[in-house]
This record gives sequence, structure tokens and C-alpha cells, in this order.
Amino acid sequence: MRLAEMGDESKQEYNRFVTETETGSFLQSYEWGEWQEKLGRQVYRFLWTDDSNQTKAACQVVKMPLPLGQYYLYAPYGPVIGLKFNLPAGEAGIEDLRILTQELQKKFPDAVFLRIEPRNEINVQFADFSIFKSANIQPAVTLLADLSKDPDELLSAMHPKTRYNIKVAQRHQVEVQSELAATPGHGLYVGEVIELIWQTQVRQKYRGHDKAYYRQFVDFFATHNRNNNLQVVIYKALFKRELLACGLVVDFGKTRTYLFGGSSELHKNLMSPYLLHWQAMLDAKKKGLAFYDFGGSEVSRGGERGFTRFKLGFGGSEVRYAGAWDVIFRSKGYSVYKILRNIRRWF
Repeated sequence: MRLAEMGDESKQEYNRFVTETETGSFLQSYEWGEWQEKLGRQVYRFLWTDDSNQTKAACQVVKMPLPLGQYYLYAPYGPVIGLKFNLPAGEAGIEDLRILTQELQKKFPDAVFLRIEPRNEINVQFADFSIFKSANIQPAVTLLADLSKDPDELLSAMHPKTRYNIKVAQRHQVEVQSELAATPGHGLYVGEVIELIWQTQVRQKYRGHDKAYYRQFVDFFATHNRNNNLQVVIYKALFKRELLACGLVVDFGKTRTYLFGGSSELHKNLMSPYLLHWQAMLDAKKKGLAFYDFGGSEVSRGGERGFTRFKLGFGGSEVRYAGAWDVIFRSKGYSVYKILRNIRRWF
């Protein structure tokens, strides 16, 4: 077995495995790692091959700082383990995970722990490591719409109220525009989109990012969109040139994923968010994508909010992932981490 670190020259090889594996995610894409590097983080990408040189897994880890100069490794929606290798019923093989984890510990002997979030179901009976369930960082439950269905089938799978609201927006001539930004900072309504996303998270009281993050995100992928496997598309729902709803979606592999969005308190009766998602689904289907991922249907600690009921109306199939798990490399360091984390949450 061999764990090889991937550099820029191996970008396509790395992305090919992630996109061709059922449990691959844009969060494990090479481009998402480049975005993390832009944020000042250290990122490492690995392919794990067997003795016959077949790739068995991919894993992109982000080095996350801890107090006192310590750090842990974080693999968002990773590792990506090929389902065709020793994985009955979609379960990540215990031997595969154990060996992969051992190899990562050898590469990073000073890491306190490794946080994994595989989209496979996993067997956590590690013989060589302690492993504990952690609070999910990425959604462990999401909704996927199957874009192989024709538009009438997609509509028929929706809640009647959702279909009705799409027609309301169409009847009032709400216009949905999309933009694959090519020039940083110069997209039409980009400033308004960022402002609306931020206003919505403040109004709905969920944890997001500041405006600077969203601006940097749009500008970064604007310069990367044309020639990369990952693309970010901006969606805008307009009524008489007034921005009522927006969304940032990520296209990677066979899936379009809704990542960030916002909606105005003005003209709520026009139901613009419904038409925005419907158009994004139709465009993804036209582009040849297989799935529309609504970007999670629960908050990180489980449970629902209003946006979950909104998403459920579109009739996607519920998909559950393994969630976040901490594989402990240094038990004393992990105990200190938990104490400091609890103190921080207390305050």
C-alpha cells in the first residue's frame, strides 16, 4: 500500500478519482483545497493505491491550528473511499480506514487528532486508535434531486405548495439570471448578492461568514471558473430589476450543490426563491449534471429550521452520511483540546 501526496502536476488525476467515486464531494476537490490555501491554511492531498497500483482512496486534509502551537487535521467529507473496494452496502471498510489513518499519522506525527467526515457509513471499531463522535461540521443529512427525471417528473415529486409557488413567481414575471463570473468584482449585482446573503444570515440568526469572506470567495472562483473541474455559478431572482433572492451553487463532478443564498423581505408574496431553485435545477440538468444537492437539511447539531421545510418541498431524496469523527493520535493533547473547547462554548 502507498500513500502518495499530490501536487499541482497531479491535479487532474486526483480530481478524476474524487469525481468518479460515488461519495466524492466538491469539498474534497483540488480547487476547494486551493481556496483553503487562499484563506491562509495549509492543505495536503493524498491518493492511496494498493499493490496493483489501483487507487483505493483520496483524502484532502486541512491543517487546523490549536492553542499552544498544536494542530489537528480536518478532512471535510473525506476520506473518499472507492465503493468498489471491500465496501459492502456502501460501508467504508474498517481495514481501509485503519490503514489510511495509520499512514496519515506517519505523515503528521505531531497532529493531535484527525477529524474525518466520510460520506460512506463507517465501522468505527478501530483497534489502533480511539475514535469519538464529534459535532458535525458539514451537514450529515441532505436532499438530492435526481436530474435524470424529466421536468414534469421533477415537478410531480414536489409538494403541491412548492409547485404552486413556482407558478406564482412565473406569473408575476420574476426573472432568474445566472452568471459564471469571469472577472473578479465586476459581475452584475455581485455586491447586492453578497449583501443579501449576509443580511439573511443576520435575520435568520444562523452562523455564516462575514461580507469579506463572501467577496473573496466570489472573486477567487471568478478567476478559476473557466478551466477547472469546480465551477461556482451565481443565481439572482429579479423583479423589475430589484434583487429578491440569490444563490451561489457549486458544480463538481455530477452534482450541483447549493452552498450560500439569501432572500429579501420585500415582495415575499412573489415566491422568488422557489423559482430560483427550480431554474438552477433545470440549468444543471441541461448542463448534463445528475444531481441537485440542496446543501444539507439540518443544522450542524441536528434538527431543522425553516429553510429545511422549504427544501423538503422540492421532493428530493434524503441522504445520510456518517458525520464527523475524531480519530485520536495523542490522547493527552486531545483531552486538553476538549477542555479548552468546552470553556470556549461556555463563554
